[in-house]
Amino acid sequence: MPELTHAKIHFNDQGIPFASDFDDVYFSDGGGMAETDYVFLKQNALPQRWQTHPQSAFHIIETGFGTGANFLLTWLRFRQYRRQYPKAHCQRLYFSSVEKYPLSHADLTRALATHSELSELCQLLLDAYPLCVAGCHRLSFDQDTVLLDLWFGDVESVLPQLVAPCDAIYLDGFAPSKNPDMWQQSLFNQLARLSQAGCSVSTFTAAGLVKRGLQQAGFTVTKVKGFGRKREMLTALMHKPVTKTVLPHSEVTIIGGGIASICTALALTQRGIAVHLLCEDAEVASQASQNRQGAVYPNLHANLTDDSQLHAQAFLYARLFYQRWQQQGLDFAMDWCGVVHLASTVQLQQRQDKLISKALWPRELVHAVDADTASAIAGLELLLNGIYYPLAGWLNPQQFCRQALHYLQQQSSFKVSLACQIHHIKRQNNIWLLHSNSDIKTTESLVLACGSKLAMFSQTATLPLNKIRGQVSHVQNSAMAPLKTVLCHKGYITPQWQGLHCVGATFDRNATEAFIYDADNAENLQLVNEQLQQPTWFSSSTIDGAAAAFRATLPDRLPLLGQTNAQDNLYLIGGLGARGIMLSPLLAEALACQICQEPLPLSQQLCQRLSPLRFQAETDIQEPA
Repeated sequence: MPELTHAKIHFNDQGIPFASDFDDVYFSDGGGMAETDYVFLKQNALPQRWQTHPQSAFHIIETGFGTGANFLLTWLRFRQYRRQYPKAHCQRLYFSSVEKYPLSHADLTRALATHSELSELCQLLLDAYPLCVAGCHRLSFDQDTVLLDLWFGDVESVLPQLVAPCDAIYLDGFAPSKNPDMWQQSLFNQLARLSQAGCSVSTFTAAGLVKRGLQQAGFTVTKVKGFGRKREMLTALMHKPVTKTVLPHSEVTIIGGGIASICTALALTQRGIAVHLLCEDAEVASQASQNRQGAVYPNLHANLTDDSQLHAQAFLYARLFYQRWQQQGLDFAMDWCGVVHLASTVQLQQRQDKLISKALWPRELVHAVDADTASAIAGLELLLNGIYYPLAGWLNPQQFCRQALHYLQQQSSFKVSLACQIHHIKRQNNIWLLHSNSDIKTTESLVLACGSKLAMFSQTATLPLNKIRGQVSHVQNSAMAPLKTVLCHKGYITPQWQGLHCVGATFDRNATEAFIYDADNAENLQLVNEQLQQPTWFSSSTIDGAAAAFRATLPDRLPLLGQTNAQDNLYLIGGLGARGIMLSPLLAEALACQICQEPLPLSQQLCQRLSPLRFQAETDIQEPA
């Protein structure tokens, strides 16, 4: 994961942005949108091709997001197309755009001000525009029908991480003479790899090296009239054998009743897949997702690791995900009040010092605070320094799950079976047989999202899954009422909600039952006093309830995501530990894309790190003979 810097730009008298490092314009002052319409939409035969596209989603790859003008106009045209052809087969647009030097939010705001005809879309893009963090940022618009994957990073390293075939390519970027590093043969070869039969390419340039590069990669290239005063530009077409399309699964059964299973059900139903959710409890979110207030913040490392990449992406995606569903009417408690993580041990202090000194993460995501600043942020006197996550906060996962289930039950493609315990699964004649105490259910494809019980089936029994019991105490304390943010140490304290704070959590690897123990409540209170040096504002805390459940982890502390093998249509999502609220939205989205064979919001490298196959040599996950 490379370090990123914002683009260095300046504006001319007409408000047109120029890239200072490349001495080139982002769009012409003769009409940026007219140029986009001619060069990229018209030359790729859009939107006409959408009317007859045989698949449910159309995928565009762009090299150079810049100000987002190409995406914005494509989005507008796709929105107009869907209104005109509501019953057309193609109903979803994926737009994967790579940008090495993303504009700052302030510069993007100023640049987009020139596009008054697209003011609504510009504002929606600005509202969702991500921080300067490397990797893929999936932004969802128009009720998940337009999906922008903003890949921040060098195109040379990003394109090899993409796997989904594309239908059109916007070969954009600064002119070859200004930015020769981008226009390499490896770029054209990667685009050819990602092109399916009939994939079209358009680019504003007619440079010979671009024409030769496309031809050498296997494209048929044509010169056509350029936009405005520009004499020529290039278009290209990929001619390769048409591969047989494997239709995505029409139905999926999910075993589980927590936040991972609910998020997966949402992601699949949004794609028109019929979903049957099987929950062993009388209500969903009755086990690990039952918490009143779960802290939501990323676990960032000082070094550039896959773990940090996943956490940063998942956290930023989760914020947008929950906000979007709340805006669509789901009623659940959520507060992005910030998280202060106090350096309550020598090890924590060293880790935080290293994190801040490396300065790999934007200040808007995390920065250091001294004890006085932490106290001002939190609203209570704190004696320790720490780090502050201003965008983080807490969420009630049980409310979210139950509200989401209510929404799902209104969808004709969804059904749920509560109090349905599956004790045995078997693959027979390309169908899964799911044995419960009362009947046998069948399904084409099966997702196991059953938390700490993920390894209970013979197909997954040898997964090295750890079951860890945790208890969270519900605390009453009027002296803590001023607390404005989540406090973390070796445990955590949430701000007051409905008169109570959550204080937790215990960590028991040996437990076999998720009972509630008075001793664990005492342990939670004692941990706060030990870690925060006996704060006076905590002294009058009294217990008013608790919740206990098992959380599941893997030895490498990474979650499980993906198919157990290429033939059996068995998918796993789990091992989320105490991070289910944060990880579930992005991982569920990725899993739905795997099932539907659509562009993933994760790199190939991350998918391989999360795959259940990483344990195959040890676990031999397969259908028993």
